Amino acid sequence: MSNKLELEELELYAVRNKDGHWFRAKGFSGHGESWVKEIRGAKIYTNIGQARSRVTFFAKNYPTYGVPSIVKLKIGGMEVIDETDRFEKSQIKDRKRILMYTKRKAEIDYNNASKKLEDAKKLLNDAAAKVKLVMNGST
Repeated sequence: MSNKLELEELELYAVRNKDGHWFRAKGFSGHGESWVKEIRGAKIYTNIGQARSRVTFFAKNYPTYGVPSIVKLKIGGMEVIDETDRFEKSQIKDRKRILMYTKRKAEIDYNNASKKLEDAKKLLNDAAAKVKLVMNGST
């Protein structure tokens, strides 16, 4: 089966200002610059309305910088990436991590139980010594 698929032309949109910088969405409480030099960092929109909304916002709120442009990106093909191997490797890694955690927890539990056992033996020996002392003193 080929990983190449036929696709009718797909249109995506990006917003570019007059300086040639691309709009970058920062998200909720984001930080950093709103405009980046490389398109790789640009926010890509699937609907033109979303891009137009960005243009309207910047044109209204920052009129001294001019009206940004919308760039239409046309994509004519796609390739399917099979993630089965990567997923299986990550599952193996997760299982190993869980086993290591379980082993470590069991070792800690064993050590704690051994310490409690030693403490109980010492307490029992101390009590037995006191009983013996009382028994020897009462005769």
